[in-house]
Amino acid sequence: MDVPPSGCTVVACFHNEAPHVADFALGLKPALQTARAKGMSVDVVTVNHGSTDETGELLEKEARQENHWQVVHASRTRSGKKEALALGVAAASANTVVVMDADCRPAHPDWLLHMTAEAGTRWDVQVGVSLPRPPNSRPSLLSLLQRIEAQRLAQRAVGAIEAGAPYLGFGRNMAFIRDIWNRTQGMEGHEDLMSGDDDLWLQEAVRKGAKVTACLPTEGQTISQWPDTWKGWRKQKTRHFTASVAYPRSTLLRLGMPAMGWMFLAVGVVHNPSGTSMALATSAVLIRTLTFGLFLHRMDQPFWQAWTLLLEPAVSLFRGWAWWKGQTSDLTPWK
Repeated sequence: MDVPPSGCTVVACFHNEAPHVADFALGLKPALQTARAKGMSVDVVTVNHGSTDETGELLEKEARQENHWQVVHASRTRSGKKEALALGVAAASANTVVVMDADCRPAHPDWLLHMTAEAGTRWDVQVGVSLPRPPNSRPSLLSLLQRIEAQRLAQRAVGAIEAGAPYLGFGRNMAFIRDIWNRTQGMEGHEDLMSGDDDLWLQEAVRKGAKVTACLPTEGQTISQWPDTWKGWRKQKTRHFTASVAYPRSTLLRLGMPAMGWMFLAVGVVHNPSGTSMALATSAVLIRTLTFGLFLHRMDQPFWQAWTLLLEPAVSLFRGWAWWKGQTSDLTPWK
């Protein structure tokens, strides 16, 4: 691991997140202690974005117990996280900013060291990985599909970065330097859209000349709490799709390619169920599965989980349903 910067600010936004405040602080503390033990100056900015529950009071309680922890109380004039994130970055004292969500926690005490290493020299924006928190009970179909979704999104994001065409980032785990934030003027270019505080901002940063890298090891990952019901997950996906209207057509086509690939494989076999077509389809699935497994290995995930790629058509159907609901009937507010 390369040398981290002399300091960084962790920014997280909260809106009616009272149940998550204590867990957030507890999970963040080992990363703060490790970074400070290495000589880094680290401060935390938490934004209470118009909460109507006890979030503000609980954040103030944590701030009294932790040095260099600031709470910004802000009225909520727009849905979404962009307003709160802009206020948090404005309050940050360091040149390197690391953002995460209220329901996230670092997967390893070295999280900040990995997410900030070579900031401003090798990269202007670093995209980290965030995977769903393992369920407390026996894994369900819902948790399995959510894990596939998170892993495949990470594969797409990293693949695009390594191909020199970044378009996807994760507000659950991302770092950037203040200069690129200023060059993009924060969220001003798309503040009217409910989502997009990560991917649309990253796309704008790339247009402004940002150097983008990805952080794959477990030490740089976060773990996040995903919805525990199908309805909750569907609403989350519908919200995320509100940013897609601002995506370039080439990016939309790229996002649709996995689903189209599975569809063409199925149509080819059904239309011509010969031994040749079956062999070609099997070979294509094996190559995709092997590629996925190699990526999981780079991400310190078990290679054997690659078999779950066979369930991706179900995830694609779920995505389609969430998109359709957003287009036809469900204008889901952010939280």
